Amino acid sequence: MKTLRIVLIALVALAAGVVASAHAQTLLLTLDTANPQPGSQFGRSVAVGDVNGDGKADIAVGAISEDPGGNENQGRAYVFSGADGSLIFTLNTPNPGAGAVFGISVAVGDVNDDGKGDVAVGAYSEDVGGNQTQGRAYVFSGADASLLLTLDTPDPQAYQRFGYSVAMGDVNADGRADIAVGAISGWPRDDLPGWAYVFSGADGSLLFTLDMPNPQAEAKFGLRVAVGDVNGDGKADIAVSACWEDVGANEYQGRTYVFSGADGSLLLTLDIPNPQARTFFGRGLTVGDVNADGKVDIVVGADGEEVGGNQEQGRTYVFSGADGSLLFTLNTPNPQEDAHFGYGLAVGDVNGDGKGDMAVGAFGHEVAGNDRQGRVYVFSGADGSLLFTLDTPNPGASPPFGAHFGISVAVGDVNGDGKRDIAVGAYDEQVGDNFAQGRAYVFSPLGPVGGVATLPDVADSSGYNYIALAALAAAAVVALGAGTWYARRRWLR
Repeated sequence: MKTLRIVLIALVALAAGVVASAHAQTLLLTLDTANPQPGSQFGRSVAVGDVNGDGKADIAVGAISEDPGGNENQGRAYVFSGADGSLIFTLNTPNPGAGAVFGISVAVGDVNDDGKGDVAVGAYSEDVGGNQTQGRAYVFSGADASLLLTLDTPDPQAYQRFGYSVAMGDVNADGRADIAVGAISGWPRDDLPGWAYVFSGADGSLLFTLDMPNPQAEAKFGLRVAVGDVNGDGKADIAVSACWEDVGANEYQGRTYVFSGADGSLLLTLDIPNPQARTFFGRGLTVGDVNADGKVDIVVGADGEEVGGNQEQGRTYVFSGADGSLLFTLNTPNPQEDAHFGYGLAVGDVNGDGKGDMAVGAFGHEVAGNDRQGRVYVFSGADGSLLFTLDTPNPGASPPFGAHFGISVAVGDVNGDGKRDIAVGAYDEQVGDNFAQGRAYVFSPLGPVGGVATLPDVADSSGYNYIALAALAAAAVVALGAGTWYARRRWLR
């Protein structure tokens, strides 16, 4: 009996430890759109940076399907204070029109050297000068949200989809952030490979046009861009993915290229270490100094990769910026089909050891029976081990698509404690009765360095009746016209 009591006490202590570790990551902020509507897809893109100059990173969030002024799918972007989550400003396209998808991409960087982060926003489906879906990108002041720059493609043509991706960093070493913009092209111009362009933050002039080194139709070169100093010359270099590129006989295997910020020359060509068709290597892309050698490394997601027989489980690879060698191969700790592990990516030192850690989104992960609820995993930059797992604080069914928590990820110090916090978008999460309204969350990585903590994988921790909620949401979808909503989802993930 005494032995049984000791065992029971040990089990209780273990359970208490699990519960304690489950809450080692603190939810700092829950961000909602200031203009609630069904299907707004708030959280499709997130970025962090100090916009208001208070020393804490703020959060920019894109809501690509909001309908300002009744313009369907025009989109919006919002910037929230990292200090308290209050809305700093709302950004709208200066050229209103239906279908612009303003907010598909966001980035933060100081272009005017006033000490405050400015906000770049892509509107890849905006019609320009009579060219349907040519696309644009805009840069707004972090001081007052005024328009600083309007960026147009140097190669005007319909369906170029300029602005699908944006990234910021000082490419020409003038002390101001410059802007990289991807133009992916697409139907009905699938004969085009895509482009990437780099513009001066000082005046918006064109610095570089980056062409695909292996030109190929429908390669989606420019679907992801990232900026950081790879070769240590003091100028930010530009990583560009071509995630639909055919490599050898493998359709849509994908590649990623890194170009010099000094002269636009090709520095690195990165290939997936496990070749196979339809891996979409490069559909996730970010940069950051993982090994603390003073040069940024390149993190590439292949969210379509089949792993262990699981189709589209996905993998993520980390390459040295110094020589392109493979540093880490990251796998989901919870193998399953359609996880899309590696789609949302970010790098930053979350545990304070001086090395960039990797946040990896798996927006398709089923969690506790909730299809496509999504998860985010954070791995150590020191050894690639799992540090912790993040789940949405609002678990449950989010019909008709699933919440897609982890579709977007960004890292920055929001609370000023010297460790990077993690912002996560869940762009299809149901909010109230609004299906696919979306949310964004910011988590603080508390707990010991190297400690592993996960939120418990329980189906009903909140006490909600998810079956009833799913039925209610499904009825709302029918009432609002789910067929119309499906027809509106015409852009790429």
